[in-house]
Amino acid sequence: MPGTVIKKLRNMRNLKQEAVAKEMGISQAAYSKIENNVTELTVRHCRILSKIFGVNVYDYLEDDFEIIRPKVKAPEEEATEATDAA
Repeated sequence: MPGTVIKKLRNMRNLKQEAVAKEMGISQAAYSKIENNVTELTVRHCRILSKIFGVNVYDYLEDDFEIIRPKVKAPEEEATEATDAA
């Protein structure tokens, strides 16, 4: 599980969750969810964590692990959803 790997990297650098969360621009609670595999790891998370830990996080993840990229909606999709909701 990726959260286990992230936690191990954090502990190897003697960092607290609060410190890593602050560097990531998220709350400690949100960061904890990443380590506990409640929140899916995103490409953005991996990039930031690589900088914080000074390693390529991708090297520590298993080959079959899939990283999600949050879908960005096109403006016309958002307009359609807003119209449908009304």
